[in-house]
Amino acid sequence: MRKFILAAILGALPAFGAFADTDGLIDRYMSALKMQDVFEILQDEGVTSAEEIAETDTAITPSPAWSSRVARLYATDKMDAIFRKALRDAGNLDVSAPALAFFETELGARIIDIEIEARRALADDEVEDAVRERAEALKASDPDRYALYQQFIDVNDLIESNLMGALNSNLAFYRGLGSSPGFGELDEQSILSRVYEGAEDIRENMIDWTMNFSVLAYSVLTEEEMQSYIDLSQSPAGEVLNSALFAGFDNVFELHSFELGRAMGEFMQGDDT
Repeated sequence: MRKFILAAILGALPAFGAFADTDGLIDRYMSALKMQDVFEILQDEGVTSAEEIAETDTAITPSPAWSSRVARLYATDKMDAIFRKALRDAGNLDVSAPALAFFETELGARIIDIEIEARRALADDEVEDAVRERAEALKASDPDRYALYQQFIDVNDLIESNLMGALNSNLAFYRGLGSSPGFGELDEQSILSRVYEGAEDIRENMIDWTMNFSVLAYSVLTEEEMQSYIDLSQSPAGEVLNSALFAGFDNVFELHSFELGRAMGEFMQGDDT
């Protein structure tokens, strides 16, 4: 704590400029990373998953009310606000400026495009099965290229970070379910046990998916281009950006999971609004 009030006032004055600079940096990131496209993909995935739940779970009946609730839940403007807050809360986002410069280059922009295309394509189970076969073949035919993808996955900590994010989302879902009026609070220890007993399955699925994604998305890059992306990822700028992005996605997914659980609990109780 500062000892003098005057020092505190003077120390706070630059914060207005820094806040504005951070917002400007965030605007550039949201544009360079094409986050609106990403949010629309997440919206499509979330709505599809929620509608499938209503079709397969006998406790919920597919209805216009459920579809309306789901549409509000996965609204892209909510994702945008949550994501921007996470980037702002990162505190040291200015350190990641060289990473932003990379994504504003021709190569960086092309990488964002191929990642978005790959994410869309892998929503199709047949495409994912075909890519899985490609990945297995690549492991045997071109182990160096396969190792390059594995290095990218390791450098970005895609397995463990996504695993933790998935577990936190599952935990949020059960907490949302238990928060529904009339549903009854769920025992926290039981929730934790149920969530963590599925951890190894999630890890295996993540190992599979991240390699499939890498093979599909980055096959059009040269080894030199792929290495440039890896070098960026393990630079101080890349590490700061990576942490901020994971925080943003985790916050989005956790809110979605909590609200989906809450909605399911309410609809199970007959509150179909």
